[in-house]
Amino acid sequence: MKKTEVWPARGRLLRRAREKLEGMNDSLRAVLEAVGRFLFGFLLGRVSLPGGIAPLGGAFVAACGDGGHGAAAAAGVMLGSAAGYGLAGGLRGAASALLIYSALFLLREWKLTARPFFAPLTAAFMTGLIGAVYLRYEGAGGPGLILWAAEWLLAGGLCLLFRAGMKREGGSALGAVLLAMALCMALGDLKIAGVISIGRTAAACAVLTAAWLGRASAGALAGLLLGIALDLAGGTPGVCTLALGCAGALGGAASGRSRLLCALGCILGNAAAAFWGAGSEVRTGLLYEFFIASVLFLLPTESFFENLRRRQEPQGPGGLLHYVQGRVALAARAMEELGTLLRDTPEEGRGEDPFGVFDVAAQEVCRPCPRRETCWGREYETTRGALLEARESIRQRGSARPEDLPLWFRDACLNVRDLTDAVSREWKAAALRRQMRARLREDRDLLDRQYADFAAVLRDLAAHSAAREETALTARLRLFLRDYAPGVAPSAFRDVGGRLHVELAGPGKGALLRKEGWLDSLSQAAGTELLCPDEGGKRLKLYEREPLEAEVGVAACCKGGKAPSGDVARSFKTAEGVLYIVVADGMGSGPEAAAESAGAADLAEMLLRAGIEPETALRTLNTALILRGEKRLSALCFDLMSVNLFTGEACVYKYGAAPSYVRSGREVRALKGETAAAGTEDVGPDCTRLYLESGSAAVILSDGAARAENVAERLRTCVPEGLQALASAILSEAAAQGGWEDDMTVLTLSLRKREEPGIA
Repeated sequence: MKKTEVWPARGRLLRRAREKLEGMNDSLRAVLEAVGRFLFGFLLGRVSLPGGIAPLGGAFVAACGDGGHGAAAAAGVMLGSAAGYGLAGGLRGAASALLIYSALFLLREWKLTARPFFAPLTAAFMTGLIGAVYLRYEGAGGPGLILWAAEWLLAGGLCLLFRAGMKREGGSALGAVLLAMALCMALGDLKIAGVISIGRTAAACAVLTAAWLGRASAGALAGLLLGIALDLAGGTPGVCTLALGCAGALGGAASGRSRLLCALGCILGNAAAAFWGAGSEVRTGLLYEFFIASVLFLLPTESFFENLRRRQEPQGPGGLLHYVQGRVALAARAMEELGTLLRDTPEEGRGEDPFGVFDVAAQEVCRPCPRRETCWGREYETTRGALLEARESIRQRGSARPEDLPLWFRDACLNVRDLTDAVSREWKAAALRRQMRARLREDRDLLDRQYADFAAVLRDLAAHSAAREETALTARLRLFLRDYAPGVAPSAFRDVGGRLHVELAGPGKGALLRKEGWLDSLSQAAGTELLCPDEGGKRLKLYEREPLEAEVGVAACCKGGKAPSGDVARSFKTAEGVLYIVVADGMGSGPEAAAESAGAADLAEMLLRAGIEPETALRTLNTALILRGEKRLSALCFDLMSVNLFTGEACVYKYGAAPSYVRSGREVRALKGETAAAGTEDVGPDCTRLYLESGSAAVILSDGAARAENVAERLRTCVPEGLQALASAILSEAAAQGGWEDDMTVLTLSLRKREEPGIA
């Protein structure tokens, strides 16, 4: 297959730049995650529970594991312990973090480390070991033993919960809550102006959010848990628990009405509890902190909270898509392995040795001969030379005669006629075996190609199943439709090419369609112009409008003026915003050629609409035509042009087709192919890639219309409005040059930039 590229493929360059940026983003994300774990470890290293025990830092290090994230967490915990308690006081927490990470790192090759209980047990053992050393030298009694046991038990249990809370998929809600509690504890003693605690302010924001999203029960539970954590870290028994719990319960009672009422409820509940059970300093801080948290709570838009609410819902469909994508990718790999197995099949056969034919014949004729020991023993080399001397004559004729052998050999041989007859039979049998092996080799190669094409189809389908859901846009459309068209549920996603798809379903769909200007209103809500190609079906499908629009013109005539034509020309646009132009030219003319061309065009259209890449689709079509040719000759010229109406990327694929002409600016290029017609050779199509801008035009011809002259010059001077007239003029000239001796088809294409819709 020949591939060429003409004109700078800016769309491809942008895509490559985006891929590099995504790669850089992955590296940057890994660095930021390591920095985040270091900072979190630093904060947890400063936290101690009543009695002076500090199990949080070691548990977090064990939950991060033996990799770079674990090293960052261990470094943060050690530095945080030293910063919070001084070099001597922080030695206990730093030693625990160092020993836990060292044990995980040094034992990482053990199979046992893959078990889920290994890291928690390591955290508990190392924390208990360091605690035992301190217990031995401090000489503590019963209370010290209780605190020591509580420390290592908490280290192991918190490790399990922290690790579950940090999972990106299927994480534990309790683990995430404990991480939030630990963070509030770590930030509790960091104060602004000596009064406003950063940890208590963050806890107040969390309580407000929980009350708004989950009503009174969730708000009260979040307040109680975070309050307990703050009381443990700050030495204010019951104060923060009461204040945050009352705030969450009273604020949650106003959930679902307005965020302002929810914030006022939380402020009132916090104020009542603070004046009842807190001292003046803590009371003042709680009042300020909840006021700041209420302002921060009112700043985001409703779509932000809608997105949080959706994240709390089960993600079954997303997991199902991931599962299906993995299964399809595995099936594609299996198809490739089947093709490899066919290619690696050894070929065996007899008669390939130039002397093998004579050897087989001699085994049949010479075995009972009394001269066998002489001819095939003492005089073996002489006999072999005589037979090989006759090989060229036998090859040219395809059979053996006595006169092909030397005279002295014919005089000495007792069964010369029988020998030549046996050589003739074996020569023909060897030729037949060679033909059969060649045929089997061709069939095996063709089957290998089929498996490879099928694997490519599956890979394309797996790629298209990775569409990106637009959760924020879906939430925004849901809020808009809640008042504009009740009973309509939206769903928005972007395909692998980046085009926005919006689907609407529900009992209110009919009422929506009866509203005047509904599509413009929905486009305003989505922030981009949408189009609706079809209003039928249970689900209303809308697509982002393409920045480029195309106009296709066609002129065609039949051989001798008698229908039907053997040429089939069509154009269609897929849901991804790609325009395809197809010209199929069957062998000859009349109903049989028309059916051949229409069947090939239908198959190509189905594959392309399914999301299969054009090259894969055409290879599959070519293989099908070759297999069909086993019963009857089935070959056709095939021309396919694809244009991405978002990026301007275009490709021209040819199987034995006439040249096409493409204009960009004032330059016109003739795109020719060297590949034979589809159905004749097991090869891929010729492929030429281009980048088309607004104002570009193209002319695609069938073989019959290729007789026209000066097509390139006419295309260069033609205006976009005259492309249909250009198609008719080219058709008339081709008919004048060669008469009506063949079916003729001319297609023209013009691209222009769509007018801006003015969407805000």
